[in-house]
This record gives sequence, C-alpha cells and structure tokens, in this order.
Amino acid sequence: MKRAKRKAQRKTIRSWREATGLLNPWRKDLRTLTIELKQPRVIDVAPIDFVSGEPVEREGKPTKEFRGQLIYISNTDLTMRRASGAILVIDRYEVVAISDGKTRFEPR
Repeated sequence: MKRAKRKAQRKTIRSWREATGLLNPWRKDLRTLTIELKQPRVIDVAPIDFVSGEPVEREGKPTKEFRGQLIYISNTDLTMRRASGAILVIDRYEVVAISDGKTRFEPR
C-alpha cells in the first residue's frame, strides 16, 4: 500500500516586522519574487521627452502582478528590479502580497 503524499503547506506572514526576517534573505539571495499590487499599474520603462524633460505618456496594459528581484527595503517603500532591467520603487501600502512560491507575505 502506498502512502499519500502530503502537500507542503505554505507559510503566510502578516506583519512588516515579521517580514523583515524573511525579506532580507530574499534580498541577499536576489530571489525572483511575485509581487501583487492593490491597483493595476503600467510597469514599463518610462521614456522621457528630452526637449521638455517631461515623462511621455506610458504605453502598455496595466498589471496587478509582476515578477522581480528585491533590491532594497526601507520603512516606506520597496525597490524591485524587473527581468528587463527596469527598477521600480513601490510604496508599502500598494503591496497586497509578496511570494517566492513557498512562503507568502500578506501585509495587513
């Protein structure tokens, strides 16, 4: 008789204080993480009009979820690097969840 495999339970962390112990190893290892945002956002390289110095209207479809590497954490925001090389600064209040596939962080 074969034993049924138990599915490994995901660990969920709820507070930013607990998350620093989790986010710092992810940052040091440059793990690819999945980030979910509250509102859809166009995540693309922002071209700049060199004549006026103003950013040009962004093209592309808005997305709520993307993948990237965590570079820096501060009290107010997270800095992420996308696979394309684009660097994003995301405010903490915009984050719904961060996951590496095994452990999930959902701030309250």
